[in-house]
Amino acid sequence: MRLNWLGCLILTTTWCDVSVFAIEKIELAELETDTRVRLVRSHVQVSGQLQTAAGGGKKISLKLSADAQYRFFERRLTGAGRDAETLRSARLYRFANNEAEVAPADAPAGAAPKKSTLQLPETRHLVVAHGRREGAMLYSPTATLTYDQLDLISTPGDSLSLLSLLPREETATGDSWKTETWAVQMLCGIEAMTKGEITCKLEEADANTARVTFAGSADGATLGAPTTVQLTGEFTFDRSAKLMTRARVKQTEIRAIGAAKPGLEVTANVTLERSLADESSEAKLLSNAAVAELPVEPAVEMQFLRFESWGTRFYHDRDWHQFHQTNDVAVLRLMEHGSLFAQVNVSPIPAAASGSHTSEEQFQTDIRRSLGKKLKSIAKAEQLKPRNANDRRFLFRVTVDGEADGVPMTWFYHLCAAPTGQQVSFVFAVETKNLEKFNNRDLNFVRLLEFIPARQATK
Repeated sequence: MRLNWLGCLILTTTWCDVSVFAIEKIELAELETDTRVRLVRSHVQVSGQLQTAAGGGKKISLKLSADAQYRFFERRLTGAGRDAETLRSARLYRFANNEAEVAPADAPAGAAPKKSTLQLPETRHLVVAHGRREGAMLYSPTATLTYDQLDLISTPGDSLSLLSLLPREETATGDSWKTETWAVQMLCGIEAMTKGEITCKLEEADANTARVTFAGSADGATLGAPTTVQLTGEFTFDRSAKLMTRARVKQTEIRAIGAAKPGLEVTANVTLERSLADESSEAKLLSNAAVAELPVEPAVEMQFLRFESWGTRFYHDRDWHQFHQTNDVAVLRLMEHGSLFAQVNVSPIPAAASGSHTSEEQFQTDIRRSLGKKLKSIAKAEQLKPRNANDRRFLFRVTVDGEADGVPMTWFYHLCAAPTGQQVSFVFAVETKNLEKFNNRDLNFVRLLEFIPARQATK
């Protein structure tokens, strides 16, 4: 009888121990105040198709494959607000490179794809990642990024955005939790989300590490184009270091053809590794003293993007999106609330003799020839005033009223010439009904235009 009682006691004690372990809750958190510097390595592989409009409701499909690798130091900064804006960091990029191949979907076997390579220049790039619902906003407080550079470092599985997957409360093995709505939108990078959900689960944990899986999806629109994103993946959390050390993300995106961007049917596979950085000289560039002067909210000019080609450089806000560029023209489109609002074509003009430029009369003759029957009248032709006494550029603006496909339009033609005879033109197109709202935004481009001596040009 005594032995039977002892056996029951052993069984009861064992059951109690199991239940204690089953309900143990652990913390998985990286605090906003944790200013340790992390070394981040990221590898992104993308495959799928791009679609571009071909007229008549048809589209052209292009096979896409890309392989991108990144290496940077990162540390947390004080948040700028609530929700997504609690996530903010400073990064020092050591390496960022993306090699892509594009080919027609119906290209014959063996046909050579078009290859391109994007990379940051061989200089240290300080970048601030600022949490926003629509995704991490990246900008450099020390050097204005180009559109291509911003595109290069804006990746799925962003190291800052992934922190939004961490639970807000202590969690036990087997527990699941849903991320906040803002976190879903931020992780999926959807500009206007209509619905979305991501569920995480603590699969296993021991005294040292924890493994979490996640899956979810979101629907909405990006730059006005209907978009669906699906996410799956997992991450490992080091409990003693209080650090997400590794993550794998699979992101599938289907986006319709939009006014500013091609359509997408792509899958990205991301592998991310994070570790505490050693006391290297580069890591010290993100010390408390080094980041103390960074503003909580970036100045407007810090968010500008830089366009540089044909020996010219100008700056524009992020509502302008580079739609297309060839050797002869670059097309940027202004998007507001998901709709196409205006367009500008930028083109080099054959150089004139030093100290001269294309005549005002010839420029207006070229405008009439270009617009043809679309033109109704030249409303105004004016030479713009220089910024200061040292500004020797010739800036000439022609305002044209007309009609395209039955829609009243206004065009602003700009002839811009350097004292050396170098020339470039801007052609802005906006529906006449939107002129007041457009508010002479074309003037910002030409007033910020610079002609670059060859030795100063940058990539």
